[in-house]
Amino acid sequence: MRVLIIENETYLAQSIASKLGGMGYVCSIAPSLENFYYVDAEVILLSSNACGDEYENFIRSNSHAIVIMLVSYISDDTIIKPVQAGAKDYILKPFMIDELLRKIAHYVDYQKLVAKVEFYDSYFNFVEKELNIPSLPQYLPPFIIKSNSQRSADIYAMKYARANQITFQILNFNNPEWRNILKNSVGKKKCYYITNFESLKKNEAKEFLENMSKYSVIVSVICDDEISFSQIVDITHISNQQDLGGEILSIKEYEKVMIMKFEGRYPDVELAKKLGISRKSLWEKRKKYEISRKK
Repeated sequence: MRVLIIENETYLAQSIASKLGGMGYVCSIAPSLENFYYVDAEVILLSSNACGDEYENFIRSNSHAIVIMLVSYISDDTIIKPVQAGAKDYILKPFMIDELLRKIAHYVDYQKLVAKVEFYDSYFNFVEKELNIPSLPQYLPPFIIKSNSQRSADIYAMKYARANQITFQILNFNNPEWRNILKNSVGKKKCYYITNFESLKKNEAKEFLENMSKYSVIVSVICDDEISFSQIVDITHISNQQDLGGEILSIKEYEKVMIMKFEGRYPDVELAKKLGISRKSLWEKRKKYEISRKK
């Protein structure tokens, strides 16, 4: 990482450069702002004693960099105006170099975090435009998102989280970890988004729904079954052609996937009915596709 140290106290500038250089930073030193406008540095340590009258324009011209003021005293000119122009922080002389290093590390991490958040925001903005995402409900968790694809349910849940400025832990009903919600009595202190409700057996689904109102949870279910719960967002009527991308399964592959996905949830008679085949035909397909019956 490149660091520009603008400091007219030569010994201090060299001490900072020596310490930072030993930690892998590439440092340059200048005694004043003279002849500087835009600089190719990620961190600028700017002494108020070396600023002159052009420091505000200089800071604005280098808004890409982390600017930390090195000041001998606190005033409008040394702190307030530089911060208003875009400086990130200041440190009061005399200071420990380790304190300066901590400030630099903090703002470097902060910049990385901001860049990451902007990346994910741009991704979800893109996906929301690609998919038909309906208006959000006025519900507070708990509620259920009933959809015809996992992708649509996930994007809907993320849109809700972003719009309401909440975060949630993501769980999957295929992973036993979700049971900890019921065991630990976490109540509504923490929000969860739990997918694959359709994979639960009927007695498990019933137990969870009976207790769901006690917790701050958003649950996605990909099926057309009737579900008894007071707050359900049904987006199964919304068609998203983008969800049909990827490999095209053959009819045989599709049958195999559906049997494996839902056999733990439905008894054979009901599963066969939903697939439009007889119970005997379901048994034959299991044998043909080498699918072991889940107990």
